[in-house]
Amino acid sequence: MTELEWATLIIAGIGGITGLGSLWFTHLQWEKIKAKVTLLTNSEHAFEVVPAWYTRRMMTDDWLFGLLTSDGRVIAITRITAVSSDGKWMTVELAESDQLPPDLSKYGVPVFAVAHDRAEASVQIGSVVAAMDLQTS
Repeated sequence: MTELEWATLIIAGIGGITGLGSLWFTHLQWEKIKAKVTLLTNSEHAFEVVPAWYTRRMMTDDWLFGLLTSDGRVIAITRITAVSSDGKWMTVELAESDQLPPDLSKYGVPVFAVAHDRAEASVQIGSVVAAMDLQTS
């Protein structure tokens, strides 16, 4: 074989290896995309996805909490029931109007349940800028 043939063979081999590497990487990305988003109801698993103090506490305590959003609203909740495995959404139980402290509007526009049987809501985690207790012991 001539030097030109060897060079062509080496370049072809590098191209083949690069193609196989691209195929493997594309397959990995496809696996991520096809994975379904699930709701995590265990506070230990949710804490791994959304590492914030309030996740663990608000999933285990039935209390009055507030989630301050970036648009100036305070979502009054009694607990977090689930967090999506991608860390983008959480399901909460909204507090009812009779549970709210009278001075809640000083934190922002309050959001609460419209009825006892309509208390479940989904909240985009990225819009929450602060979490707080809204009642004392």
